[in-house]
Amino acid sequence: MNDLTITNLQPLLPQLDTSASQGTATSSAPFSSYVKQMLKETNQKMLDSDQAIEDLTTGRNTDIHNTMIAMQKAEISFELVMQIRNKLISAYDEIRKMSI
Repeated sequence: MNDLTITNLQPLLPQLDTSASQGTATSSAPFSSYVKQMLKETNQKMLDSDQAIEDLTTGRNTDIHNTMIAMQKAEISFELVMQIRNKLISAYDEIRKMSI
């Protein structure tokens, strides 16, 4: 069977508070704090990538593989942030178009 299942992805997802009244699951932390944390991590990956590029160009580091990996991590994180932003804007537009 495939190793990539929902149960293997559960540790990556934000934890849910199951002790809420009325039996609905609510997040233990607000969504905004999750977004802020994700932005901090993305920024750090971009800074790490910049540092790896600088180290490679100045000769302090000759390992191009780790530099390329750092660049790809930063790029993928940034693309994820942009896609989440696009989805949030799309959801806001849909809500704005609803008639009351």
